[in-house]
Amino acid sequence: MAHTVSELPPYHSLLVVDVKDFSGRVGRDHAQITEAIPVILQSAFQRCGLTDSVWRDRRFEATTGDGYALGFPSAVLPFLLNPFLRALQDELDYREQVAAQPAALRMRVSINVGPMTSSTAQAISDGSGTSRVENHRLLDAKPVRDLLARSGPATRVAAIVSARAFQDAVLSGYAAEPPEFYIAAPVQVKTFADTAYLRVPSPTGELLRTGFLPPEAHNLEGSDQETKPAAGSSRSGRSVNNRIADVHGNAIQGGDYVQHGDTTTNHNHGPTNTGSGNQFNGDRVRYNDKRRSQ
Repeated sequence: MAHTVSELPPYHSLLVVDVKDFSGRVGRDHAQITEAIPVILQSAFQRCGLTDSVWRDRRFEATTGDGYALGFPSAVLPFLLNPFLRALQDELDYREQVAAQPAALRMRVSINVGPMTSSTAQAISDGSGTSRVENHRLLDAKPVRDLLARSGPATRVAAIVSARAFQDAVLSGYAAEPPEFYIAAPVQVKTFADTAYLRVPSPTGELLRTGFLPPEAHNLEGSDQETKPAAGSSRSGRSVNNRIADVHGNAIQGGDYVQHGDTTTNHNHGPTNTGSGNQFNGDRVRYNDKRRSQ
């Protein structure tokens, strides 16, 4: 069928969340969880001071039953990464401390940017577009599901960020976070395949021992395979593979790291610090920093 040329829909930043193990909850709790999700999201935006500048400017929203989708102007994309992800972790921590119901919620988060429909009439089709489909594919991807499966209950948020969002918000510097906070991961869900970026505000358990990617995904020791710049990182030539950084940019769990712009190559599989602090090379380094990101 032939189509005529038409305008692109406006670019939006899209945030989609999903509650881990929703289907494992008893049916009588489902409605309570569904109703609580947008309240938790609003509280997280309020917690980090983004109620007026971001939350109130949402262009479309929809429940998915076990999750929620929110569309915002594209300009606020960096704020969905920083400080929102940390604020969401803190909000879920707080709810656990005060025994709020529903209890023990853990969430996967996917973030993307692209053309999606919106209107002032709150139409049921608002938020339609390929970028919306990609967001839901990212949310279902194995790498981000594994993050919550391989971490302890204190890790309440695991995020996956599209290559486009990573390039536009993180590599550009607008999110004010080091790219080392994000781990490149191959994603394939149905017909969708791409490289995305994993972010965990509060890693625990196996994530601290072996990294954000499962052990079988690590490069083999002694392999001459070079880390390739992932999709979306071509502007700086920077590729980050399976590193965990603390809030000050210090790497506390190693992996292969290539930064072509500064001609830095590290194939050491022990912990390495490439930030502004001390450098540690070895098989195992214990690192403890109780300071929290602002």
